[in-house]
Amino acid sequence: MLDSERIRVALTAGAIIGTWFWDVKSDKVTVDPALEQAFGLSRTSGGWKLRDLVGSVHPEDQSDLKAAIDAAVARGGQYVHRFRTHDASGDWRWVEARGWVNIDASGAAHSFPGVLIDIGETRRVEEARDLAEGLLNTFVEAVPGVVYAKDRQGRLLIGNRGTTELIGRPPEEYLGRTDAELLHNQAQASAIMAADARIMASGQLEQLEEEVNYPDGTRAFWLSTKAPLRDAQGEVIGLIGASLDITDRKAVEASHREIEERYRLAALATSDAIWDWRMADGHVIWNEALATLFGHERSESSAQWWLDHIHPDDRERIGASIHAVIDHGGDAWQDEYRFKRADGGYAHILDRGTVLRGPGGEPVRMIGAMLDLTGRKAAQAALAESEERLRLATEASDIGFWDVDLVNDLLIWPPRTKAMFGISAHVPVSMADFYAGLHREDLVKTSDAFAAACDPAQRALYDVEYRTIGKEDGVVRWVAAKGRGLFDGERCIRVVGVAIDVTERKAVETQLKELNEQLESRVQAEVAERIRVEDALRQSQKMDAVGQLTGGIAHDFNNMLAAIIGPLDLLVGRLDPSDERARRYVDIAMEASKRAALLTQRLLAFSRQQPLQPEALDANKLVSGMSELLAHSLGGDVQLETVLAGGLWRTHADPNQLENVILNLAVNARDAMPEGGRVTVETANCHLDHAYADDNPGISPGQYVLIAVSDTGNGMPAEVIAKAFDPFFTTKEVGRGTGLGLSQVYGFVKQSGGHVKIYSEVGNGTTVKVYLPRLQSASIEAATLDTVRPVPRGEAQEVILVVEDEAAVRQFSVDALSELGYHVFAADSAAAALRVLEAEPSIGLLFTDVVMPETNGRKLADEATRRWPHLKVLFTTGYSRNAIIHNGVLDAGVNLIGKPFTLQELAHRVREVLEGR
Repeated sequence: MLDSERIRVALTAGAIIGTWFWDVKSDKVTVDPALEQAFGLSRTSGGWKLRDLVGSVHPEDQSDLKAAIDAAVARGGQYVHRFRTHDASGDWRWVEARGWVNIDASGAAHSFPGVLIDIGETRRVEEARDLAEGLLNTFVEAVPGVVYAKDRQGRLLIGNRGTTELIGRPPEEYLGRTDAELLHNQAQASAIMAADARIMASGQLEQLEEEVNYPDGTRAFWLSTKAPLRDAQGEVIGLIGASLDITDRKAVEASHREIEERYRLAALATSDAIWDWRMADGHVIWNEALATLFGHERSESSAQWWLDHIHPDDRERIGASIHAVIDHGGDAWQDEYRFKRADGGYAHILDRGTVLRGPGGEPVRMIGAMLDLTGRKAAQAALAESEERLRLATEASDIGFWDVDLVNDLLIWPPRTKAMFGISAHVPVSMADFYAGLHREDLVKTSDAFAAACDPAQRALYDVEYRTIGKEDGVVRWVAAKGRGLFDGERCIRVVGVAIDVTERKAVETQLKELNEQLESRVQAEVAERIRVEDALRQSQKMDAVGQLTGGIAHDFNNMLAAIIGPLDLLVGRLDPSDERARRYVDIAMEASKRAALLTQRLLAFSRQQPLQPEALDANKLVSGMSELLAHSLGGDVQLETVLAGGLWRTHADPNQLENVILNLAVNARDAMPEGGRVTVETANCHLDHAYADDNPGISPGQYVLIAVSDTGNGMPAEVIAKAFDPFFTTKEVGRGTGLGLSQVYGFVKQSGGHVKIYSEVGNGTTVKVYLPRLQSASIEAATLDTVRPVPRGEAQEVILVVEDEAAVRQFSVDALSELGYHVFAADSAAAALRVLEAEPSIGLLFTDVVMPETNGRKLADEATRRWPHLKVLFTTGYSRNAIIHNGVLDAGVNLIGKPFTLQELAHRVREVLEGR
């Protein structure tokens, strides 16, 4: 029975290397000589174990082979699996094992016969097929536009990425479906399917334009190339095609047609000589104005004819200027020259042209217009002569002349008058320069005086003194001007007059007035300003002194708390789960310790010594993201309103600390409204000018992002506002506040380079405004998600050196790291640490306190990494004293965990440093 099964399997399997029979219950495998050779086994009469055969398989295939055998034994029946074994020459070859697992009445496998087949050639064919298929797929995806294949019924067989984007669905949703089923526009779908049917029926390739909209409704035009898809016998079985989006090209073509039509209409309407120059052959088409203006009775010419008619003195310059635009990618050209008329004379011309370019940027056509300036040039010459006479007259005196030509909208100012408006002598001027140069406080009265002088009903004398602001130099000057209007009947055609610079006279008058009227007030102002600055300086010095004191206190508290929280954390894991009372006592101690840690954190925030991790920050997103938290914290009696500015600038701040600031301010606002009310959180862009900076010492003028928190509570009197930022100052009843909330806000804002201000009136609510500097450079925002992670553990071969001068903290750190599975050494100073490092080269992580006697942790780390470059460093501190934190920001490349820390925090931070994350 067993032999017949083996023969049956061998016959159905194909080319056989050898056969096997496995007695599953006794784990005895019988193989023929050929199979022994295939597995590299020595001949034995006692049979083989399954593991002997599996062990001779290629190491990379052994686990999959074991899993396949186990699955076959578990289910029974047919077994097929591929793997690699040695051939006669010792090289690896691919084989296929085929067998049958026989199951007894109880459902247990009792025998497993089978054969081994050489599939080397099959594998090579499959690999060649897979390579060809991969190359085809790569090619199809690389082809720009849409590439596809359809069957005779129009069902999609394949499609590239462009097809997916056009249809707006993944391949699994559109393959096997027709355009009628996929496209929203059925008229477009019908047109496409009709064209496809025609191509398949004709058997001929076609290129055609098709309209297929994108899924969002955007209109698109496609240039499609389609051909019949044939089978091996040449029968048409479908269609293949590629389509390119030519929407932009169609728009350009339409734009060109529109431009040509506009040009045609403009050529008919204008009196200018319009020309159209075709670049390919130099052919130029003219409108009728060429004959009207210059007497040349022709409508066509060459570009050379035009150039030959330019005055010899202008010809080379004009040729160079127009080709500079054409040959270097320009679009617009303009220049002046003299053009020869048919009668032999020359006309002064202002010529303007626009270059039309092809898709590759090559010049195709140039269209322009020639404006005859001959009459204007004559008028300008006459005007120049008049101006020269006027200039000579005015330069002989201190008086500036002015002439306003209301008919031609011209303003004539000699250099002396231009100087009164801070304008250089060679710069042209207009009435716009006159009005723009007037001081805004004098604009109305000066304009009214000029209007009265021009009014035929009033014909008033123009007599006014005004200030000017120099257009080029920004200098403020006083000018006294007088003039009269010249009238043609009831129409004012000109206003002429004189102007005198009276700046020095006005300065003397102002000085005398100030000395006579403001001497006493100026003295009082100076005294008041000095008192204000001294008060601000004393307040700043007080806050700095208290900050230094609180920072030192926080450091000592953090060390003590580290020796409390850490052991409590370790103790939790050793408690008897049934001892609920002990667990409750530990939880109470832990909660109290964490509250104490929060207090020290607020002390550090006030003293501006907490390590910040600032990043490019969108305050709008931050406020929106914490709206739910704010609403929950405010309770049902308080309404939350957010007013977020559009186009808000970025700032550079620690997002976690900024959230704490907003939450602190919101909770304070809630407490100020025991009967309920409204809290408004508002953002805005703002600019603090020098005047504001002078009134608020310690802040620089510039651009800031404003975050304001307002309430409708009872407000605060001035004496409370003056002390609001002092640490431990609170107006709340005993047990309801620590007095550190606003101190923490003050410290964070100052540490971030910003400014905080309280606006409040008794009975009218309170607004706290936080100003953070605008971030000028672009930055990518980092988005992180807090997740609950399991406590990562280390391994005994990972060695850590703990350096801590506080014995209790050092012992906890050693115990905690040992609890986590690491091999731990300890040292109580930098010198001792270096000795341990020399004796134990296997140490991979230096875990050191920052603040230590003699040599601090930063200097220790610098020396240790200089000697052992592979060594990784993790700092811990309750107060950095600028060793690793400067300007409130953690130094680049520094890894830090603050004291106190829990076992889980330590576990995650150590793994992050060891793994280089």
